[in-house]
Amino acid sequence: MQVVHGMSLHQHLRLKKLWGVRSQLLTGNQLLTVKAAALANGFWHMGEFSQLYKATFGEIPSETLLRARRF
Repeated sequence: MQVVHGMSLHQHLRLKKLWGVRSQLLTGNQLLTVKAAALANGFWHMGEFSQLYKATFGEIPSETLLRARRF
């Protein structure tokens, strides 16, 4: 994994899960919550999830969802 993707297996799987949450949030589903999307993608600690999400995408998850709902 390190040679092919330049990151550990753990980092790769975490990034894949983060993209899964982002994909769900970008649908703008009115019934979806950030917590539901995070839990559905295997994140159990919401504080840690939010920090990882912001570090990866430059915004907090609720901002992604709100922006998607505007369009």
